[in-house]
Amino acid sequence: MSNEKHREALSRTVTEKLRNGQVVVIRPLDRSDIDLEREFITNLSLESRHFRFLGGVGAPSEKLLQQLTDIDHDQREAFIATIDEDGHEVEIGASRYVLESTGKAAECAVVIADAWQMQGLGTLLLNRLIESARARGIDHLYSIDSASNAKLREVARNMGWDCRTDPEDHTQVIYTLDLTAV
Repeated sequence: MSNEKHREALSRTVTEKLRNGQVVVIRPLDRSDIDLEREFITNLSLESRHFRFLGGVGAPSEKLLQQLTDIDHDQREAFIATIDEDGHEVEIGASRYVLESTGKAAECAVVIADAWQMQGLGTLLLNRLIESARARGIDHLYSIDSASNAKLREVARNMGWDCRTDPEDHTQVIYTLDLTAV
């Protein structure tokens, strides 16, 4: 696809309605969102942080926050979902991918605030990520996740992702989505 279509897919801010009726804003993440990202990760449950980072992540370090918000819209892309809470923007979900050196595959991740899980937000954020990846010409998205993450397994299955056990670690699974299929 053209660079113009890719830029449009990246820069568009949309509003969506969740299953519970809440309206959320989904938009590209940028460096100025570091405080939103800090608060979001800090407020995730231990289980959600474990599933997202596949390990024990306590309070996010400045280095981690800088990496997560250093989005160049070329090698790295990210979208966040926010709500307005008493006049303040609050992040409730994020999706992102990092492009491999081949330019044809990207590793992705999605995380949803605990109180907002099972409302369709993960699907909305994944769809936005898929739209951006397709516009960029990426052939495959993949994600390495905990095999015990039942919520993600359900979302991935419903969206048509292939799932296989990680050959290097049986406690993890690898989800793959072929973006070239229509």
